[in-house]
Amino acid sequence: MNHHSPPSSIYDNWRGLLITFGKIILRIIGAGLAMSFGFWLIMASNMGPAYLPHLMNGALDFWIRMILLGLGLSIWLITALWIIWLMLRYCQHFIKKYQLKRRS
Repeated sequence: MNHHSPPSSIYDNWRGLLITFGKIILRIIGAGLAMSFGFWLIMASNMGPAYLPHLMNGALDFWIRMILLGLGLSIWLITALWIIWLMLRYCQHFIKKYQLKRRS
């Protein structure tokens, strides 16, 4: 037997709102973690002694540092583009929803 009350439109609205906020919060946390990892890679490219100084008389150090710097900057760029794309997608969704609401 089902003793629960049937789902109401208020319940569905709150549940949809919580799901949406949960997705937004998880995306913000993911973007923050990606940005901090990219920052760590950028900092790692500029600190400390030579990496693997016994290989190629230390010439490999330049390439290791440039790869770390490139990875860190590309992570930052990709994360920024991802956030902009998400904001534009949400705006497009809300504009479309508003237009449908206005027509009816």
